[in-house]
Amino acid sequence: MWKIGIVVTDPPEYKQIFQYMVEKYNFPQKGSPEEKFWVDDLEDNQYKRLKGPVSDQKIDFSSPEDAAERIRTFAKTAGADIIGFTKVLPMMVFKGAKVKEKYAVVIGYEMDHEAIDSAPDPPAGKEALRAYWRIGSVIMKTAEFIRSMGYPATGHQVRTFTNDPPTILNPVAGLHAGLGEMGMLGILITPEFGPRIRLATITTDLKLPQGKQIDLGVQDFCKRCFICADECMGEAISREKKDERGFYKFTIDPYKCLPEFAKYDGCGVCIQVCPFNRKKEDMERFLVGVERLNEYFRLHPEKTPRRR
Repeated sequence: MWKIGIVVTDPPEYKQIFQYMVEKYNFPQKGSPEEKFWVDDLEDNQYKRLKGPVSDQKIDFSSPEDAAERIRTFAKTAGADIIGFTKVLPMMVFKGAKVKEKYAVVIGYEMDHEAIDSAPDPPAGKEALRAYWRIGSVIMKTAEFIRSMGYPATGHQVRTFTNDPPTILNPVAGLHAGLGEMGMLGILITPEFGPRIRLATITTDLKLPQGKQIDLGVQDFCKRCFICADECMGEAISREKKDERGFYKFTIDPYKCLPEFAKYDGCGVCIQVCPFNRKKEDMERFLVGVERLNEYFRLHPEKTPRRR
């Protein structure tokens, strides 16, 4: 797991990656009517509704857990697959971004297993774009719902196609909300869908409970697996952990990743080959196997497979 208990005050720095993709690779290509509609809807409709007026009729809740359950039920109805809650912490907020609210709702949306299994062919990239569009709709509506109950709420969708920089580092928010564990491929690994997930966040002043980080055995598994690093066509995934802003983790070189990502209009090979990329009904049994395998190698470190 990432180092637990370390107070990190240094916020992540946005490196203009999305602008780089648009300017250098004209990404996304909007190759189909659906993709054009999704991108236009994200830019012209959803982003404008991530903020809005707050009702002057405030609903009182008996506890943060009561408020969380009301939001969870609504978000599920709106299309969310997983929902978690956390306080807004400095390491979640990009440097220079202004986030006034104190609490966060982190929402995950599953990407289709069959489409992702086609990576790097176009169905995978198209599915990732569809997931961004769908989760954008979910957080837009859920933020509006929270505001209708009398509390400020701001949606934080990934600003993939606009000039506005991102505000929340969603995988870190998901980590602290207890939705999953960070994997070598730089994506949150969830117990329901593995890395086959897209995340977005809502911040609010409605008091919500603090989630607990979970240990799925991902870090122990990743340090013996390396299949995502082996299969990455851009060789963008590090094989050694680095201490970055207080976190000891694997890192991704975006400038090695993006040329391949743009070539296929959304690559997805690292997600496709990840052993945690399994159908939801298979995940529980797989995670039991991961726990047993990790324990075996802890007891018999000399049996650890050789890396490439």
